[in-house]
Amino acid sequence: MTSPSPTSGKAGPAALVTGAARRLGRAIALALAEDGFDLAIHHNRSADEAAALAADIQAMGRRTVILRADLAKPERMASLVEEAHATLGPLSLLVNNASVLAKDSLSTMTLRSWRTITDVNLTSQIVLMQAFASQPDLPAHASIINMLDQQMSAPSPRFFSYAVAKIGLEGATRLAAFELAPRIRVNGIAPGLVLRSGAQTDETYRDVQGRMPLGEGLGSEDIVRAVRYLLASPHVTGEVMIVDSGQRLIGPGNTRFLRAGE
Repeated sequence: MTSPSPTSGKAGPAALVTGAARRLGRAIALALAEDGFDLAIHHNRSADEAAALAADIQAMGRRTVILRADLAKPERMASLVEEAHATLGPLSLLVNNASVLAKDSLSTMTLRSWRTITDVNLTSQIVLMQAFASQPDLPAHASIINMLDQQMSAPSPRFFSYAVAKIGLEGATRLAAFELAPRIRVNGIAPGLVLRSGAQTDETYRDVQGRMPLGEGLGSEDIVRAVRYLLASPHVTGEVMIVDSGQRLIGPGNTRFLRAGE
C-alpha cells in the first residue's frame, strides 16, 4: 500500500473506488469527482494511471489520495478503508469495482487458483464492506455499490471460480443491504460487455457489440448513469441493476454466441 498523497481543497463527500486507475473504474471515479466527491483511488499495478487520474481529479478542485493494495490479500482491506478515512475523512461511498476475470472450470481449478480468484472477486469486497460500515463517524446517506456481472444470469462453466464469486457477491449485496439498513444502502450493478477484454481485437469487439439484442453495445457512460441513479435514489437498496444491452436475453448459450469476442 502506498503512502497517501492528499491535495488541498474544500472537502466534499469522500468515495473509495477500487480498481479506479483504469477502464471502467476510471470513468466512475471521474464522474464522481464531477459530482463533487473527493476520491480515494485504489490500484494494484497501475501507478502511472492512478497518478494521471489523480491529476485530472485535482484539476476539478477535488481532493484525492492514491492507495495501492492487492485484493488477493483480503486481510489488508480494512487498512485500505482506514487510510482513505485518515486522509479524506469519513467515507460516504464505497464502489467495489476491481475484479479479475480468469478462465477455469470445476475440473481444472486448483485450490490456489480458487482462493486467488474468490479473494479478489468476493472476499476482499466483503471485508471492504465490513470496514466501510464500521466507520465510527459514518456519514448519513452512505452507500455501497458492488460491480457484478450479467454472467450471473447465464454463467459459463468455463469461468467457474469467477462466476461463483460474482454470484456470491450478489447474495452478499442483498444480505448486507438488509443488515446495514437504514444506515447504509447497498446495491449492485451487473454490466454486460462494456470494454474490450481478453484477446478481443477492435473488430471482434465491434462485432460482438453489434450482435446484442438492442443492436449496439454498452459504453462506460451507461454504467456511470446507473451509478448516478443509485446514488440519487434514497429508497433503493438491495437492488441489482443489469445493464447489458439485452445480452442476458440471449439465454444460457450467450457465451457461445459471443465466443468470437473472448
